[in-house]
Amino acid sequence: MAAAEHPGRYPASPSRQLGLFGLLITLLLVLSACTPAPPEPLRIAAGPFPGYEPLYLARELGLLDPDQVRLVEYAPGSQSLRAYRNGVVDGAALTADEVLLLAREGYDPRIVAVLDYSNGIDVVMARPEITSLAGLRGQRIGVENTALGAYFLSRVLHFAGLTKDDVQLVPTELSEHSRAYGEGRVDAVITYAPQREILSAQGAHQLFDSSLIPGEIVDLLVVRQRALDHQSESVAHLLTGLFGALDHLARDPASSVQRMAPRVSMSEADFARALDELELPDLAQNLRLMQGNPPHLELTLTEIMELMIREGLLEGPVEVSGLIRGDLLNVVQHRAAR
Repeated sequence: MAAAEHPGRYPASPSRQLGLFGLLITLLLVLSACTPAPPEPLRIAAGPFPGYEPLYLARELGLLDPDQVRLVEYAPGSQSLRAYRNGVVDGAALTADEVLLLAREGYDPRIVAVLDYSNGIDVVMARPEITSLAGLRGQRIGVENTALGAYFLSRVLHFAGLTKDDVQLVPTELSEHSRAYGEGRVDAVITYAPQREILSAQGAHQLFDSSLIPGEIVDLLVVRQRALDHQSESVAHLLTGLFGALDHLARDPASSVQRMAPRVSMSEADFARALDELELPDLAQNLRLMQGNPPHLELTLTEIMELMIREGLLEGPVEVSGLIRGDLLNVVQHRAAR
């Protein structure tokens, strides 16, 4: 049979092949341009602190998908707050007073969970010869230049019957607390675990702790409003992982402590003690704290805000009710019930 009768059996010419190849590349480029890039993971800052460790426990247990949530650890102290202000992260584990400051400054934090209540883990450590709070008069007190540092200091001075003019304040980053004490630059330090344990080993003793001001030091998980608008699924995933880790901690505290203690350079015994000095609300407790009319958390934040204003730690009031997003907990509860 003549070749002309079966033209389809012969390969296309080189020029035609190049043309088809070019068309294919063009189509692929057009399709790739139309395909949205995968969303970036939600970036959450959380420093090394026992109350924040359930977040890292969730990651270690495989409850956090790294494509959805990325935990970013900063050095102890104010770096997480700075990262939030600078837009480096989408959310952070922060104290209530820090959240109120961010809200006042217009950074749109939204509270999605209560991480812990301090019930003894925040302390004043002092030299052995200082035997009472009144003995702090005239002494050099090391304190972080943060909202929490200023807040806790104001409460300590209130209990001591002193004012700021009665003491010498020495701004000291958390990571420098033990060095400042060891070098004799401070006589007392406002600090918390695990720095407390290091200072204790250096001979300092505890004068005051947060169990004397129950409910006033609260750690919160916050995200930006923008993250709720565009990454609500990742926020819900983060919360599901967090409460899953807390359930694991309740079921198997020994193995959980064994996993968490090394991350904050604490012995298992010291870490277990630190957990006893914290209240870690689970999902059911968070629902009670963050929902209602008004939510219990709103009342707590209002009290803290009013005290901060009186002490000159906050320039003016904040619309507290707008900060709390307890509705996302319903999504987590629904998933847990399935």
